Amino acid sequence: MKNFEKVSEKLQEAVFIIAQAFELLLALIVVVALLIVLCEVPHLFNMLWTTTGQFNVFLESIFEMIIGIELLKMLCRHDLDSVVEVLLFAVARGLIIEHMPIYFTLLGIIAIAILFMIRKFLFVSALDKHEGEAEKGKES
Repeated sequence: MKNFEKVSEKLQEAVFIIAQAFELLLALIVVVALLIVLCEVPHLFNMLWTTTGQFNVFLESIFEMIIGIELLKMLCRHDLDSVVEVLLFAVARGLIIEHMPIYFTLLGIIAIAILFMIRKFLFVSALDKHEGEAEKGKES
């Protein structure tokens, strides 16, 4: 039975390492995608300067980059703060860029209010950081 437990632990460690490798690969893909989108900013800025009515397109691209950066931080930091930030930016992007009916806009505002309440009252950032430090201490 002890052999099975040792094999099980080694398998769990291997799966964890593979998951971390995939996560790193995904983070690198997001970085490349952000660099590609960033190369389009001068063109978008030029369109904004020369063509009227392109501000929404410009904002949409900027919000996509912001959400991509927040997603990258979420992949690297592994804390609940970054998850809430990604959700906040995604909902805010939908509210600002999309021209939705008023009840969808109201739902978006309620969603942002709930996310802020979660961040303020239900989530204690210090506890998340202490748990991460405790796990690092156990590994040493």
